[in-house]
Amino acid sequence: MCAAPTSISPIQSSLAALHERYQQAYEAAGLNPQTEYIDEWDAPCYAGELRFGMIPWRAVPQRPPLDFTGIEQGLESQLHEQVKAFYGMFYAADLHLSFDGHPLTLSQILCTEDGDRLARNLIAHVLMKRKLQQGITLFIGTSEESEDLIISVDNLSGEVGLEYAGKPQHEVLAPDLATFLDRAQPRVVSPQ
Repeated sequence: MCAAPTSISPIQSSLAALHERYQQAYEAAGLNPQTEYIDEWDAPCYAGELRFGMIPWRAVPQRPPLDFTGIEQGLESQLHEQVKAFYGMFYAADLHLSFDGHPLTLSQILCTEDGDRLARNLIAHVLMKRKLQQGITLFIGTSEESEDLIISVDNLSGEVGLEYAGKPQHEVLAPDLATFLDRAQPRVVSPQ
């Protein structure tokens, strides 16, 4: 499945285990995880036949991993190492998960072009936080309970929490990203 690099961090180990659990959940249901096919992108994680605009996918290691140097230079600040490890390990589609009974979607990147889109969105998010004079957070996903509810990592503490768009984090879900990933459970979503 998704062979991880030989020297990995706790985040990367937890993310690899989550991808493994995710694939196993789909296999147990007799399904393949699906994502919307994007014509302009040659995503290395696409793995199967295109049907009705959807394509099966499988996590594959990024080679080379996403580079955050340009983002950090542009923002004149460092991004939390957990977030860089999280977004820089696999090409994969977003993950449908459950965390403490709450449905959520964890962001992943499909390919280098998607990594460029992520970079623009992270920059915009950080600039908005600065303008609002709020602590810097870095988004990693969204809640399915409200379209404005974001799962984010506090850039100073590394805590994973919830925040509404334009608001500070209001609830801590886990002390760090590895703990969050270890506790998240796959949700099998049938193709439409």
